[in-house]
Amino acid sequence: MNCKMKWGKKMNKEHFLIELKIYLKPLTNQQQAFILNKYRTIFDERFAAGETEEQIAKNLGKPRSIAEEILQEFDITVPEKKLERNGWQEIQPNVNSDYYYEEAPEHPYEDTYQLHKRPQHSPFTRFCQVVGVLSLNFLLMFWFIFSFAMLFFSAWLVAVIFLFSPILGGISVLAGFNDATMFQLFLSIFLAGAGIIGVMILTPLTKFFGKALRRYLQWNIQVLRGEI
Repeated sequence: MNCKMKWGKKMNKEHFLIELKIYLKPLTNQQQAFILNKYRTIFDERFAAGETEEQIAKNLGKPRSIAEEILQEFDITVPEKKLERNGWQEIQPNVNSDYYYEEAPEHPYEDTYQLHKRPQHSPFTRFCQVVGVLSLNFLLMFWFIFSFAMLFFSAWLVAVIFLFSPILGGISVLAGFNDATMFQLFLSIFLAGAGIIGVMILTPLTKFFGKALRRYLQWNIQVLRGEI
């Protein structure tokens, strides 16, 4: 038995999110939660701005239409289901003229949770990929990364030593005041300033190196898994 659901003239936030969740069933729980939270946030922000829940639902458009466009991004056909007062029931796909509001092309979800199918590679291609990545790492990239890591470590060590050099200058002054100790004190102050400048330069460079290394490792993992 086929039947249609009639919401009446208005739809509130709860009804909107329930129906949207129904049509997003083919997605994973994590993907559903992400998209529903986006629309829940829209309702909260616009409600705080003075709109009613019915106006927000009308402006957003039909939950089914929104779900259809979202699921098309995943190459999934929207399920032919609607929410009834007594539960779930299969219906025909003709769902026009049951809603008070009009459609709006608003889909504030990100591409983070879109599904990406792994490319199909032949065994020979996969073998070449794995051997190529391992050879690149062991013959070149490992030594390149190791050299940069040692360079950064040495630079940080020198910068930290320069920062604490005034302590040694102060100790030399306390041990005995003369021209040599005064020179050592001023030199230590100069080195401390150089250490501060070194830290200011090394901090962003180290962050950049860390991000680049992390992305390179992620690329290696994707290649070894066959995701590229």
